[in-house]
Amino acid sequence: MNVNQETDGPVQPTLEQLDTWCEQALSSASSEAREEAERRLRYFFPTFSETQAELSDAYGISSGQERVLAVFPTIKGPADAARLMTWFLHQSAKVYSQTYVVRRLRTLVLNHLGVMADDQKSALRVSLLEAIREKGSEMPPFLVDDITRTLALVVMFTWFDMSESRDVIDQVLEGAVHRILALQMLRAFVEEFNRELPARYIARQRRVVVAFRDKQLKAIFAHALEAMRAATPAAGSDTTAEQRQALSQSLLLQRDCLGFDFIGLAPDEASDDAVAIQIPSTWKDVVQVDGFLDAYFDGYARSGPPISSQFIEVLVQVASIRRSFYMEAVRVQFVRRMARGISEILSGTIGLEDVENYHHLCRLLARFRCIHTLVEIEDASEYRDLLAAVASFTMTGLTLWEWSPNSIAPLLTFWAKVAATHDVRDDSNAAIAGDIISETLPRVVREFLRAMVAATARAADTGDSPLDNTDLVLENMSSVAAIARASYERCAPVVLETLREMAAEYQEMLRTGQDVTVVELQLAWPVYAVALCISARQPYRSLPEDDRRDADMFATALELDRLVQQRIQSNIATPPCESLELALLQTHVAFRSSFIGEGGHKVTAVFAQLSSLVGLPDGAAVLDLILQKVLFNLRSWPAQSPVVHRSLQLFHDMTAGYVSVRQVAKLDTITLLLANHSSEQLQFLHSIDEYKQRALYYGGLARVLFASDTPSPAQFVEFMHPWTATVDELLAMPEEQLVQDAVRPNLIRVLRDLRGFLAAISSKNNFMRFFEWLMPQRIELVHRAVRMGRDSHVQIAGLKFLAEFAYNRTQRLNFDVSSANGILIFREASQAIWEYGRLAIDSREPVRNVYKERYKGVAVCFTTLMRLVAGKYVAIGVMPLYGDVALERAYQTVLELLRQFPIADVIAYPKLGKATMSMLEVLLAKNNIDLVQLTESAHEQTMRLCVEAFDHAETAVSSAACSVIDGLLTAAIECADAGRSQKLVELVQARPDITQHLLKTMLNIVLFEDRPNDWSFSRPLFCLMVLHREFALQYTSQIV
Repeated sequence: MNVNQETDGPVQPTLEQLDTWCEQALSSASSEAREEAERRLRYFFPTFSETQAELSDAYGISSGQERVLAVFPTIKGPADAARLMTWFLHQSAKVYSQTYVVRRLRTLVLNHLGVMADDQKSALRVSLLEAIREKGSEMPPFLVDDITRTLALVVMFTWFDMSESRDVIDQVLEGAVHRILALQMLRAFVEEFNRELPARYIARQRRVVVAFRDKQLKAIFAHALEAMRAATPAAGSDTTAEQRQALSQSLLLQRDCLGFDFIGLAPDEASDDAVAIQIPSTWKDVVQVDGFLDAYFDGYARSGPPISSQFIEVLVQVASIRRSFYMEAVRVQFVRRMARGISEILSGTIGLEDVENYHHLCRLLARFRCIHTLVEIEDASEYRDLLAAVASFTMTGLTLWEWSPNSIAPLLTFWAKVAATHDVRDDSNAAIAGDIISETLPRVVREFLRAMVAATARAADTGDSPLDNTDLVLENMSSVAAIARASYERCAPVVLETLREMAAEYQEMLRTGQDVTVVELQLAWPVYAVALCISARQPYRSLPEDDRRDADMFATALELDRLVQQRIQSNIATPPCESLELALLQTHVAFRSSFIGEGGHKVTAVFAQLSSLVGLPDGAAVLDLILQKVLFNLRSWPAQSPVVHRSLQLFHDMTAGYVSVRQVAKLDTITLLLANHSSEQLQFLHSIDEYKQRALYYGGLARVLFASDTPSPAQFVEFMHPWTATVDELLAMPEEQLVQDAVRPNLIRVLRDLRGFLAAISSKNNFMRFFEWLMPQRIELVHRAVRMGRDSHVQIAGLKFLAEFAYNRTQRLNFDVSSANGILIFREASQAIWEYGRLAIDSREPVRNVYKERYKGVAVCFTTLMRLVAGKYVAIGVMPLYGDVALERAYQTVLELLRQFPIADVIAYPKLGKATMSMLEVLLAKNNIDLVQLTESAHEQTMRLCVEAFDHAETAVSSAACSVIDGLLTAAIECADAGRSQKLVELVQARPDITQHLLKTMLNIVLFEDRPNDWSFSRPLFCLMVLHREFALQYTSQIV
């Protein structure tokens, strides 16, 4: 390529050169070649989304040269770039080139179509449509899809402005392109209109999508339906490849039409199968026609995979249409035909050897039963035939976990829905299939447990166990519990019998010294079944007999837990089973939530039964047993185990409620724990990496300790004794010794433990006890930690403790007017900010991880200062009056830290950006700004930060940036009017370029972008227009 940087600049490259660069950019094995090709292509195909530096570097202009070659000279704006890209799309025959330029064009359209003139938009739309017409049949499907999606964006953004845009879809429907190509294009249109665009386009997109849904989507669905009927083979006939392709595309298009976001909630792809499709009533003439369902069932029977699975996918969507869409008579016909069609597939096992067909049929069963209660046909033969066929199918399907693991959940959902509407009084009523339901429900429970136990044994060799996904286990078990609860007198004995048989086998294996690894995994299933059955208890429907059954199951689980604990204590070489332990914990959680709860336990039949079985006469005894279980797990399992986390979560839940924490506080076990909370036997306390676990633990202990309204000082002193000894020992050491490997972990542990304990304190009186323990001597340990400049982990631990200490959580720091405690806290926290800031600013050591070693600590400093000022428990305005330098040093430190780091970095790291803008919002508020000594450079840096924050991913950050600008400019205007604080006024007036740029930027955002926080962006506009009235009038007239 010829480049003349001194005269004419680079010349137009040849088509072959562009093709070569595109191929290198997308397929070269060399990263250097890909980057070089990408730089060159960005120059000729700019999207105006890159920085000027990136575009200039494409032609090798060094940082010392004037950067004037941002884009190819003939490109004056986005319209010229779009014209060049579409020219290249038409001229090039290379797939790599077409793929690259279409993706660049999509980015350009998404960001800059609004600045193009109407004729330029129209030309772009026509050019893209012509490219598909001319080359679509030769292009791979993904490329047709990409071009159509870009065309769809152009149509979407010009929908209300240009009637020709709305005609594009009509042209495709009327045969402007080949029928298969038309189906591909229509599918891409539907998907693109249904896809959620970036937040700033959401409001505009929603308006267009509503119009598209009302005026075009029905016609597209009808077109796809006709194409499917035309391409469906007759019985016994063969099909061509073109027929199969047309049939597949029509089915996929129907699926996307029915999956459209009709009500504007944009549910994610993992939405519940019970969600009904809210198609409009205007679709009745398309859906409620004779033979509508016949076309799908006949097509499924006459086609093979993968098309057959697509037929079932569409049937899943059709079955999900809201019940109110049909009048009663039509709904009865629909339900009967759907039930008959499903029964025929199941009875004849048509196509069920294919895993996709099988899975989608299971989904069809779940959706059909979730949306339709089937009461319309419960006295018809189709209902009985359907239940009989599904019962037989379920017994086989439950054994096929390895073949189709995700298909078991919809099968269980079907029977859970059947069970939910079944009345046990109808068990013998054959007229409504009551006998089939009553016989099937316990069989489903039994076969599911047997199948999962068997699958777990087989998976022991392969390593792919169904217990690996705990969330899926709980989801499936919830369905099993719903099934069991519907016929508890028949299903509960099944679960109990399974657990007792396996527990007896487990006990015998332990006695004879056999390997119990596999059996422990298998035992998790009946234990989970017990837990979820107890959890599914409904007090207003539960009979005393049901409570006694729960007691029997819980007592059996406790006996099993005793065996497991004995095995763990015996130190057998085989490690214990996490899955079984998690299941046992779930049983304790379930019993507590169902029979004790937050409101205090009530005497029920369950405690009388438990008393006779295992000697637990009331809820307090059960709570004590649960707490002992938690402590046993904390002593026996390593910190990284999910058992420890789940145990601590249970402990947290037990101490989180107002009533429950007082119940726990009365237990003997908790009294012993409070006296020995830092015991060496608790393994997780040895780790310094699991802060969240330590916070859960000490937060729970703090709530228990302060559960009484007036805990005795002796109790507090006794509880704090281990920390007192540790802190005093560390303070006695010279600072150089704290960095040693033998001492450093203790320092981090004590700081994190104190922080977790402090975070749970919510009352002023309790905070004062901690304050008096910490101040004034022991706070020095925190300062020593902050001064350890070569150990960021210790520094962060100290800073985060101070951030919590300075946090006015639940107004716990509201001291008396005559108290100096607020000033003392401010001094200590600001001193730590200054100490850390000086080390960070003066440090010249290389940094390997800039966030962990620098920005994380800076973010905590900003958060601490924000909490100090926003807490309003100290009159910071009086500090300069009596010569206190704490406020000035803190302000100077944070402003200097802001100047030290690149603006892009401050915004690029989400936590740092959020902490920065939150701090600036408080510091530069109208009532605080007089205390901040803003310099010209600090003012400029703050405004640049705010502009960068406008595009932050979090709305709260961009709103805070607007608040900063509004507060600063409001204060400047008021000061100018009142004749005070001339320095702030001079700062603002000295840089009109900044405020004018802010005015243009924010006005463009409010007028041309749709953001959820438009109100926040509009607030500073008044101040900006007051400052630059003439400029505002001139700029707005240009826009108009």
